[in-house]
Amino acid sequence: MRLSYIILLAALVLGVAALVQAEVVKPAISEALTAGDTTLAIDLLHHEIDLDKAYHYNYYVLGRILFKQGQITEARDQFLKALEKKKKHLESKYCLGLCYIKLGEVDKAEKIMEEGRKKAKKELKHMFENGFGLVMMAKENYREADLAFRQALVGDSLNAEYHINLGDANFYAGVPYLAIAEYDKALRLDTASMEVYYHWAEACLEIKDYQCAIEKLSIVLKKDSTHAPAWMRAGEIYFKAALSTRTRAERNERFKETIGSYKRYLELSGVQPDSSNVRVFFGLALSYINLFGYEDAVKYFEDVLSIPYEPKDVYFQYGKALWGIKDYARSAEILLKHIEWVEQQNEDYTSHISDAELYQLLGDDYFYLKPDKDYASAIPYYKKSLEANPEQKRLLQNVAIAYHSLQSYAQALDYYDRRIAFGIDSTDASIVKNAAYCALNLANRLGDDEDEEDIDEEEEGAAPPVSPEELYQKTIDYMSQYLEYNPNDVKALLMVANTYLYQLSNCEEGVKYYKRLLIVDPNNCDAHKSLGYAYFGGVCNKNYTKALGYLKDAYNCFKSSEGGGACSDVPLVLWIAQCYHLRAAEKTQNQGEGAGEDDFRKAHKWYGRVLQCEPGHAEAKKNRDEIQFEFSGN
Repeated sequence: MRLSYIILLAALVLGVAALVQAEVVKPAISEALTAGDTTLAIDLLHHEIDLDKAYHYNYYVLGRILFKQGQITEARDQFLKALEKKKKHLESKYCLGLCYIKLGEVDKAEKIMEEGRKKAKKELKHMFENGFGLVMMAKENYREADLAFRQALVGDSLNAEYHINLGDANFYAGVPYLAIAEYDKALRLDTASMEVYYHWAEACLEIKDYQCAIEKLSIVLKKDSTHAPAWMRAGEIYFKAALSTRTRAERNERFKETIGSYKRYLELSGVQPDSSNVRVFFGLALSYINLFGYEDAVKYFEDVLSIPYEPKDVYFQYGKALWGIKDYARSAEILLKHIEWVEQQNEDYTSHISDAELYQLLGDDYFYLKPDKDYASAIPYYKKSLEANPEQKRLLQNVAIAYHSLQSYAQALDYYDRRIAFGIDSTDASIVKNAAYCALNLANRLGDDEDEEDIDEEEEGAAPPVSPEELYQKTIDYMSQYLEYNPNDVKALLMVANTYLYQLSNCEEGVKYYKRLLIVDPNNCDAHKSLGYAYFGGVCNKNYTKALGYLKDAYNCFKSSEGGGACSDVPLVLWIAQCYHLRAAEKTQNQGEGAGEDDFRKAHKWYGRVLQCEPGHAEAKKNRDEIQFEFSGN
């Protein structure tokens, strides 16, 4: 039950322009009240009280003005003073009871209203019946409230406020249509009333008639666009309408109207954040966060917490806003404070914050932390979020990347596979590319007989395939899937070709991908070099002539490349020399003495080039010395 909402209704009976006529204030005070100049009226009342401290009615009138202004404690004190001067002044007793309701001292209020129902004369009894109904509303006893308000109407059937209160009792009892009927009666009795429209709008929201709610609000705001409390109430109702609206577009409009209304209230009232208006600042913050206006949301959350005040889940929402402006360190701090705050609540507390979202935000805070990302901290939070919602594709990908970055390749590969299982298209093909590199790293590690050092040794489903060969094949499978979307990616083509050739010793597929790479990038030095190696190193059937063609193309490529030169790849120069050397020996063996002389000469020259680059190269010197007499002219 929203106690503050009920008490706003009670303010209706405390209108200060039409005071009880049986007793009198000075004409100047009456004129000030009629003109709406409450500041002057208060000054005059204080002056009269200084002159005559025994006159109860001045305290009573001052109390009503203060109540109307929301200064409930001060109003209570004035009503108590009035009763000190005149114990049986029933109007002061009634107003004192309303103050107690507003201050949450419901038992005191109930005692006053019960006494008034029994002792008040007929012409005032209905007032205490109404007051008792308000007490029952505060206690959420809507049936008793209904009965009390009906009794009040028996005593004064033309009192619009009583119809509004009866409507509210029906509204909170879950019968909004009956509430609307009472609001309609109230409006017929008091056509100038603005209060009834707020209640009518609330009832319209309850029956999901949003157009009706907006229409009622519009009427109020058109009647008095400079009345600050009207804009505050409008903001509250627009906010409720936003939360109840199904379509995103309409929801956004309601949040924008909430912001506009609350800001107009702040502009007109000039209030600063305190406990009496926390709902305004909290509503602004929540509206902005729903519109992804995180920077503005942060400001208003800080206003709320500066009061200080801790509305439900404020730390979560504040942390989310900080996440939205990428202040990840502060966001993590506040979200952890939310968890701590939840742990301190009693067993009746129910959070509407999903674990999936809470832990996703915390995971993000550590994953994207600057300047140094904290992957080890991000992973456990992401896993908690995935336990609550396993279908979060981005989180699966981030966990994979985190493990990959920590060189926990088996775990990374497991999460890459989980993400890939949800499907890949051109927009996220990089995922399979990363998976390919991860599989290659793991294969190389296993191939070197090294133990994988994972941060979570018991990661379920993270056991690597049996052999490095299977992982090399997975590497190719991943990268082939990536190439479906990016067929001209030079690095990807080279990786597939290298894996086929060097890791799986698959000549046919390796050569195919190198040639495919050279179509895309004819001057790719590595492709020429690897093709030469394929025919020289024995992966393919040895063909020294083919090998020399590719190796010399590679040599010229490296030599002419930026930052290159004759000595940019000494092992390549040695391969060319060895290739000539071996072809010369093969010709000599197959064709007889002298057949390999020209190749021996060329081998001698290329060994010399190796020694020009590295004068102490032992193998080049040894081989050159061995063949120096194998050709003429030396």
